[in-house]
Amino acid sequence: MRPRRDAVSVHDELLARRVDYPVLAHKTYLANHTLGAMHRDTPARLSAYTERWAREGVLAWEEWAPEMVRVADLVGALVGAPPGTTVMRQNVADCLTDVATALPLDRRPRVVLADLEWPGTRYLWSQYAPELEVVTVSDDGVHADLTRLAAAVDDRTAAVFVSQVFFRTATLNDVAPVVEAAHRHGALVVLDAYQAAGAVPLDVVRAGVDVCVGGSVKFLCGGPGAGWMHVADHALDRLAPRTPSWWGHARPFGFEPAWEPAAGVARFAGGTPGVPSAYAAEPGYRALHDIGMAIVRARSLSLTQPLVEAVREHGWTLRSPADPAQRGGSVTFDPGDGERVHDALVERGFVVDHRPGAGIRVGPHFFNTEDEVAALVAAVREISGR
Repeated sequence: MRPRRDAVSVHDELLARRVDYPVLAHKTYLANHTLGAMHRDTPARLSAYTERWAREGVLAWEEWAPEMVRVADLVGALVGAPPGTTVMRQNVADCLTDVATALPLDRRPRVVLADLEWPGTRYLWSQYAPELEVVTVSDDGVHADLTRLAAAVDDRTAAVFVSQVFFRTATLNDVAPVVEAAHRHGALVVLDAYQAAGAVPLDVVRAGVDVCVGGSVKFLCGGPGAGWMHVADHALDRLAPRTPSWWGHARPFGFEPAWEPAAGVARFAGGTPGVPSAYAAEPGYRALHDIGMAIVRARSLSLTQPLVEAVREHGWTLRSPADPAQRGGSVTFDPGDGERVHDALVERGFVVDHRPGAGIRVGPHFFNTEDEVAALVAAVREISGR
């Protein structure tokens, strides 16, 4: 058991890690919900990859192949996935395409999702098959009604797609009712953890989800190209990949003419893996492991809750839940004329983002400070005049 650390020592330890994220020396960086700050060890990791390639040529695969497995297990552990149940892919779109083609849509031609889901997920299902029935459950602009989502599941449903945290509003969802309803009707649950992984503690086994997908661009601070997918052992028999490629073969270097799926989740590995992206992502994962997700979450709330209170105090429109128990790692608000305010903030060295119809999104991470959040609020007040 780790020795107990009091709040002061934890705070000091987190501040000491600021040097690990070079962008903090140049910007007030509060956009980890959209592109997490790069860890300073990432260039060295990429150098290790290129040096191995330069020195060993094709023999580099002897190191690269097991490294893909190690990195997959590292990110999997951050969401509670057991070793050997997570695979690295280029992005979530690749993962979801594999899931879509593996579903028994001939017998179960229905998928269910919330209106607040990531647009890319909705694009996939809207174009996947003309005979597919896509049930989209409406919302109030901040919260999805997960009771209605669960009620939309029936015996014709192949899968329910639900985000742990919605990208636009940072709403943190209790997915238990959805999982219960889906499994009662024999449907699978695909959890999108993109905005949750690295920001809130997750346990995919305890949650009972069948598939969990995510990427490393955001709070995992791993950069693009390092998508990942966990598939529970109990779901593997129901998800035979219909778009396999050589890296998911039982013996990829056997170059055999007939397809034989690799054991476990490795059958979803797809084609030639994105080795440099996995190398680049590893330092961000490792830092979160070293700190512990409970501490990351506590630090996140200590930064986002004062921001929420300031938004309400100044009469700006809050588009994230006020209740911290219902909110992920970011806050969305509109001070009025949000795009203009956003552009002015960027000119002043504050890195946040703006989304049409939502407002300004702010995503501090464990390495940010209360002073940075307070300075952002002061700048918004000055720019907006409110």
